Amino acid sequence: MTPPPAPRRVQLFPVLAGLVLLVVAVLYLLQSAGVLRLQGRVVLPLEAAGLVVAGLLASVYARSRVRRDRSQASSDR
Repeated sequence: MTPPPAPRRVQLFPVLAGLVLLVVAVLYLLQSAGVLRLQGRVVLPLEAAGLVVAGLLASVYARSRVRRDRSQASSDR
């Protein structure tokens, strides 16, 4: 019998970046429908800030997973 496959690790940055881009798309739809009024010079900095925050959160998440994996490996010995 083969051992069960290792659990897949979630890559957080693509998920968060997709959510940021989805929010920008919804804002664009609301603006084009006339429901919301935004200035164009505000949307791009908000998107860039969202992507930066997504990258920071993803790096913190990845670092915590590495630490957790190392602690589990050392306790298995």
